[in-house]
Parts: sequence; structure tokens; C-alpha cells
Amino acid sequence: MKTLKILGAFWLILLVIYFWNPSNTNTYDLRARVLGFMFYHIPSASMHPTVKKDGYIFVSTFSYIFSEPKSGEMIVYRPPHTDRSLLGRVMGASGDKISVSQSLVTLNGVELEENYINDEVLVCQFSEFPETIVPEGYLFILGDNRCNSLDSRSFGFVPDSSIVGKVIGRI
Repeated sequence: MKTLKILGAFWLILLVIYFWNPSNTNTYDLRARVLGFMFYHIPSASMHPTVKKDGYIFVSTFSYIFSEPKSGEMIVYRPPHTDRSLLGRVMGASGDKISVSQSLVTLNGVELEENYINDEVLVCQFSEFPETIVPEGYLFILGDNRCNSLDSRSFGFVPDSSIVGKVIGRI
């Protein structure tokens, strides 16, 4: 009988954590909400060469409980137009002035040195983005493979609430 009470209390605590969602992650995955991590398979080449197509990443859903995403960090997020999770790199946060010209990013007046982008082709369909200030509560996200990435250049700014977690490792 005592074992049943302990198991019941354990499951009750797990349910409370799950529904409370302390990391405010944008996923219903039990591992993400309760344990604070999850693995993702990457089916596309949008982050090539940093993350290879069909590679795996390790995501922490607790990373942004006490901090905000910073420029250059890779995150998993759910853009406003789809239920699919996407992988991208934060290029600008709330209040940043950002523009993209020939796939090169200028952040607050300084052109970023991005040694991680796929620079085989830099002029593509969505290679331009006019200078804009990132609105409060939003992020500007790009893929490293600029010509093969669905990102903020095509669907606009991404709400902070769309973040699933921060990429902390690749497999």
C-alpha cells in the first residue's frame, strides 16, 4: 500500500511539472517538459555545413528559463505558419537593427563575420532582407545554408514563445 502511495505521488508530481511547463517550451513532448531535453532528427540541409542533413541534435528546453536567446545561438522553434519544428540560428533579438544583403547579415550597423554559413552560393531567392528593427518579443532567425533555408527572410519574425529549446550538441 505504501508503494502505491509513493508511485501515485511520483506520477502526480510528473503531471504537475508537465502541465506547469516550467521552461515554457513550445512542445508537448514529455521529455522536454519534465526532463528538460530532447533529441531531434534533422531531415533537411537548412543548417549545412554546421548540422548535416539526416544528423541529430541534442536540445535543452530549460536553457532559456533564466536567460534570453543571443545572436549566434542555434535553436529549435515553431514558426507561426506551421506545427513543424525547425532548426535555425538566432541572428537578432528584440530591439536589434538587422538587415541581410547577399546573404550577409548586418546587426546593429556591424556586418557579422559568420564562418559557419554555407558560402557556396550566397545570392538566392530570399538573400535580401531590408534593414528593420526586431519587434519586442520576437527573434530574427536564419539557417546557415542561406539558399536552402526556410527562415525569417520568408516568414518574418518569430515570437519568443515559439522557442522549443537551445541546441547544446550535435551527434
